[in-house]
Amino acid sequence: MSNFMDAPTPLKQRAGAHNDGSSRSPFANAPGPLPLGDAKEQKRISEMIDKVTKENTPPAGLSAEELEKFYEPVKDDEDPLKPFPNNTNPKTGEVNGPRGPEPTRFGDWERKGRVSDF
Repeated sequence: MSNFMDAPTPLKQRAGAHNDGSSRSPFANAPGPLPLGDAKEQKRISEMIDKVTKENTPPAGLSAEELEKFYEPVKDDEDPLKPFPNNTNPKTGEVNGPRGPEPTRFGDWERKGRVSDF
């Protein structure tokens, strides 16, 4: 009777190895991403993604000031939330507090994409 420790198993005979001499991957039959479907639709979506990427990528060779200007957020001249008289909220009496509706369910104040968490 031989002990399993007597001789090492050759690599070709180990689990997952192919004995037919092919170099197939042991993952060849593994699940993968779903097919993309309609080639025209995929091309249209890829073109849209490329367009947005190009619009939001700064051109090469910009100076530091030009890059800073490129990434500046768009300024909205109209502030829909008017300041409180004397910077005091008339409902709560809070001085220099945030304006607008109470925080959302996540507990943060959001204005124009900027969030303050208290």
